[in-house]
Amino acid sequence: MIGYLRGRVVRAAEDQMVIEAGGVGYLVNVPVTVRERVRVDHEVELHVHTHVREDQIALYGFASLEELELFELLIQVDGVGPRVGLAILSAASVEVLKRAILAEEVAPIRRAPGVGPRTAQKVIIDLKPRLEAEAGPAIGRPEGATDGEIPRQVETALRGLGFSALEARQGVAAVDWAARPTAEAALAAALKALGR
Repeated sequence: MIGYLRGRVVRAAEDQMVIEAGGVGYLVNVPVTVRERVRVDHEVELHVHTHVREDQIALYGFASLEELELFELLIQVDGVGPRVGLAILSAASVEVLKRAILAEEVAPIRRAPGVGPRTAQKVIIDLKPRLEAEAGPAIGRPEGATDGEIPRQVETALRGLGFSALEARQGVAAVDWAARPTAEAALAAALKALGR
């Protein structure tokens, strides 16, 4: 089983890349967030999930352990295979997805191609109890607000200001959500983190 790869990017497509490590080229499936960050002939480090089936061994690579852990939770949901799990992680940041699941908001999950309302509901039903147990009260639902609402508003506002999808997700991830900021404060913090 391969759990981690560090090497030079030899080739990159929209959702795959070939990484040379130790003289071997590994074909790794990656979310858009990873693909947008890397360049051919540059080094990359990935946390890897090795998916084994009777007819295939496939590698799925992520920039952080948090992304990998959420991916591994997603693919345990009935009807969510590795390709769909990868699409969900490409559609929104880990922070936005977790908050959406905790708030039972299907919109960020449904942004992924091929994910319908039933699959999105299954993800929420299966993962919400696990995320609540793991998050504790710090990420719990704020009183009078929907967890996924403000991060989504901030991400949308950043995209409207001309930031790329990746930059918008990075801005949202940089906000101190434990402090339960208002939408305006969260946007200000995201803009500061992005250097604007």
